[in-house]
Amino acid sequence: MESRNFNSLFRRSERKRFVTTAPFFEDQDEPYVYPGISRKRLQVDEVKRFGLYLACLKLMKLRGRIDISIESIEVETGIKAFQIEEDFLMNGMMISGQKAFHISSLIRAAEELLGYYNETESFLVGAGKLGTSLLLKENLGQTSLKIVAAFDNDYRKIGSQIGSIKVMSPDKIIPLATRMHVSLGIIATPAGEASHVADMLAGAGMKAIWNFTPDSIAPGNDIIVVNTRPGDDIGAAYDLITAKLRSKSGSNPLI
Repeated sequence: MESRNFNSLFRRSERKRFVTTAPFFEDQDEPYVYPGISRKRLQVDEVKRFGLYLACLKLMKLRGRIDISIESIEVETGIKAFQIEEDFLMNGMMISGQKAFHISSLIRAAEELLGYYNETESFLVGAGKLGTSLLLKENLGQTSLKIVAAFDNDYRKIGSQIGSIKVMSPDKIIPLATRMHVSLGIIATPAGEASHVADMLAGAGMKAIWNFTPDSIAPGNDIIVVNTRPGDDIGAAYDLITAKLRSKSGSNPLI
């Protein structure tokens, strides 16, 4: 059994104190960026374990913890310490003998391993004239981006097919984003709707939003926003998004 009841575990964990044994983490505001994160495809059982690690780490961060040990992760997840150490070592998230980890750094590394910073796939919200042209690659053809799902709140469009993509209701965004770990959301809605859609995409865990509408959006400080207006260079805008996503994921080591 790899998972345990997080609620009871975290109520108990509030009574613990953890003193770091990693001096380079002390008084460190910026997370350490792991230079050796594996880019290999994870096996199904690895995905399940890293999903548990990520859930644990995020909850511990919410509890105010800054750093954590393998032993603490074992207690909170029920996954044996030797398995956690093997997972972290094999995926470039630790060095042999390391005793403590910066939680924010581990969150970033786990998200990258799980594909949370995937810059080649995106969701599209808005299946009107502009959205249709994007789906048919009339504008995005100069990039490597692939739209993997499209959404619209117009019941006449829901269920229709544009190219190879079926249009779905926006209430499918969050469950699909959770399952597919898509990082980029494209907004191609009519004017006046972008702000609400941006909040929805932010709630679904998007790391970046590409806004093709004239509206201003402010989904949160941690979310990358790139605005593209008619006549703008699509390729340059996409290059900017990918550069920002790679920087955020730690692909450029800061050592």
